[in-house]
Amino acid sequence: MEREYLKYFPKTSCYPNQLEAMDAIHRALREKQLVLFEGACGTGKTLSALAPALHVAKQQGKVVIIATNVHQQMLQFIEEAREMKKANDLRAVVLKGKILMCPVQDMDYETCDVLRGNTYEQRKREQELGTIKEEISSVRERFKRTKDHALADLESQLVREAEDGEKKVAEMRRHSCDNLYRVLTSDSEDFRNWLFSGVPSPEEVSDWAYRHGMCGYEMLKREIRQADLVICNYHHLLNADILSKLLTWMNRGLEDIIAIFDEAHNLESAARSHSSLTLSENTVRRAIDEAGANSDVLDKKANVTGMLELLLETIRATYTSRFRFGEREMIGATWHDIRICNPENRENVFLTRFTRALADAGITDIGQTLDSAQEFGLYMDRFYREQFKSGKSRILRSSAVLSVADFLIRYLELSQDIRFYPIINVRRFNNEIVGRLELFACIPKGVTSPLLANLHSAVLMSATMQPFDMVKTTLGIERKTCELTYGSTFPPQRRRTLAVAVPPLFAKDRDVQQNVEMVMKVLRDIVEQSAGNVLLFFPSSYEASQYYERLELTVPVFLDEAGTSAQGIREKFFEVGEKGGKAVLFSYIWGTLTEGVDYRNDRGRTVVIVGVGYPALNDRVRAVEHAYDSEFGKGWDYAVLMPTVRKIRQAMGRVVRSPQDYGVRILLDGRYLKRSKTRLGKYSVHDLFPADERAEIVDVEPDKVKYALLNFFNDIHRT
Repeated sequence: MEREYLKYFPKTSCYPNQLEAMDAIHRALREKQLVLFEGACGTGKTLSALAPALHVAKQQGKVVIIATNVHQQMLQFIEEAREMKKANDLRAVVLKGKILMCPVQDMDYETCDVLRGNTYEQRKREQELGTIKEEISSVRERFKRTKDHALADLESQLVREAEDGEKKVAEMRRHSCDNLYRVLTSDSEDFRNWLFSGVPSPEEVSDWAYRHGMCGYEMLKREIRQADLVICNYHHLLNADILSKLLTWMNRGLEDIIAIFDEAHNLESAARSHSSLTLSENTVRRAIDEAGANSDVLDKKANVTGMLELLLETIRATYTSRFRFGEREMIGATWHDIRICNPENRENVFLTRFTRALADAGITDIGQTLDSAQEFGLYMDRFYREQFKSGKSRILRSSAVLSVADFLIRYLELSQDIRFYPIINVRRFNNEIVGRLELFACIPKGVTSPLLANLHSAVLMSATMQPFDMVKTTLGIERKTCELTYGSTFPPQRRRTLAVAVPPLFAKDRDVQQNVEMVMKVLRDIVEQSAGNVLLFFPSSYEASQYYERLELTVPVFLDEAGTSAQGIREKFFEVGEKGGKAVLFSYIWGTLTEGVDYRNDRGRTVVIVGVGYPALNDRVRAVEHAYDSEFGKGWDYAVLMPTVRKIRQAMGRVVRSPQDYGVRILLDGRYLKRSKTRLGKYSVHDLFPADERAEIVDVEPDKVKYALLNFFNDIHRT
């Protein structure tokens, strides 16, 4: 039957273009293609991808995994899966991290892992013990019939084995997980029926498991192989270890997975975080202590302890010598970058110092020293695990020496690789400065390229995916793609996009008094004439706070700033608008409120982007720019320009979220004007917007903005 996939579409009607999009996605997934899908905010991208994906998966025996890095989107996926479930036999599982679902407070991952191993071992021993006891009963019955004394001797031997087994099981029981044990020894039918009768959230699964004295995470693992749909976070797919475990639980390979990546414009930065490596000086200290306490099993010739001591000394000496005047006093609790390598010439100050220190100490073969450190670390890891399993240690330790050795091997291999950037971070802890080495991944396609190449098919979707060539290049996509673009199909008369002709707010000009006064006047006019809540996005949190202090407004104002709950501020802001009032939210373009948040209807009527909010051009950004320039020849475009335009477009998409909704988007900077291409040349950003969005931008003079808003909202309220 034509369009059978519509059985998974729970709505009574489609948005314009939604049926066309689903047809194209359905064809592409059947043909094992990757889909790059840009659709305007609020136009049903999730259902457009999910419905055809579930149908293709059912036909071809595959599983759909939909992933996001935005909490609000995961909640939306759950709601839409619940709607689909009403009309379909859909089995869905929603995953969160193991520790987040653990019923035991303050559990760490490594301890949980060993407790899990002990529990499985306990269960195995119990089953073996049960077999021995059955054999004892059988021998006794045979002895009664035959009076064969050889059977009596066998019984005595088996009884001794059973007694030893009982002791071992009793010992293991003291170091196992009761919640997991109940999972392993229970019939899972009740949970399975409950789980697949709806689409419970991870919190609901944890609650169910807690009431039954079980581990919800382990229960989900048992049932996930029966799922048609898995809803999870990016790290379940981008972290190689987690992905491998997930596929094992599902009894599947990558070729069996149809993946949907929501907010896929974030895929590059998320993959970058999974590619970066760090080593703290606290880990090095623990390694020194570990080596010193177990020196009898160390290879004395390799001088592992000497290497570790020089490593710690060099880390501290390097960042101490790199502090600028007054910088040390400004270090707070969050990590602060210290440059040790120019993003372009790649001369690593730390590595030069460390190599010289090793040579001065007579450690000339660093490879041999690291091999010895690894061998020692593996030995200590096994020792710690046995100590924990036997109950001689209450916590599971891991070898710090092994962590240091593994990191240094990678560091020496990759620190001169243009795809990585070496840096030192420092922060204040217990009123002391501590540091760490970091190997920051500039080009993350080493993670994304093999993943996307081996999936059965995938949909990468976002409201801001373009330009597609850039996506394919940076993510390393080489297979055939289907590229879809759909602009907003909501009534154009219910939205306005204005570009205000204030002077270009370059960094050097933003604090010019004349410019500040002009911007403040326009902002006051916007707030006065907006028929509801106003969102203001500035280039930085600093500028947001400056204008928060400068603007004197008669309506409630909220400031999104570091150290405060963005969610709490957002909820208070929503509440004012939903009660028919008006409030102003001061935020910044690179904050958390520019995407993944639905300011529908009265939550937000007007959004203003002040300036062109390029990211701070720190060493990380410059390293990415240089790496992209070397690799692709488009460093500035790929690392700075297009990510900024995407952020701006995301912010613009916060308002007008449905056909009935209405609102105004205002771009407050001369670089957005249609005529800016002629006047400003390469500094103009107007032409970087997609053609359909450019067509809607109306240039307006600063003193005319209030009339543009007044007329728009009056027209809306008359219809």
